[in-house]
Amino acid sequence: MTEMSDPLVRIAITRDEALVLHEWLARIVDEENAEPIAGTLEDDAEAWALNALLSLLEQALSEPFEPGFERRLAAARKRIVETAGPWPFNEGSSGS
Repeated sequence: MTEMSDPLVRIAITRDEALVLHEWLARIVDEENAEPIAGTLEDDAEAWALNALLSLLEQALSEPFEPGFERRLAAARKRIVETAGPWPFNEGSSGS
């Protein structure tokens, strides 16, 4: 594997996705100290990586800190599900 000269990775997501992801990360990582997902983490580095992503979203977004954010968040969630459909929680799982 070749070492990259630029240690940064750039990704692009929609603003709706960023708003929803920010809200989830703020709730799980910031407010609840990642405890709700602790059982799914294999290493503390994963929690730190999620925290870094939350920090980047906080720098990129103004909406979470503005009045009316809950309304904007609800609209963003709705648009994502209207576009992608409901998440297939049980599809592809083995068992009954």
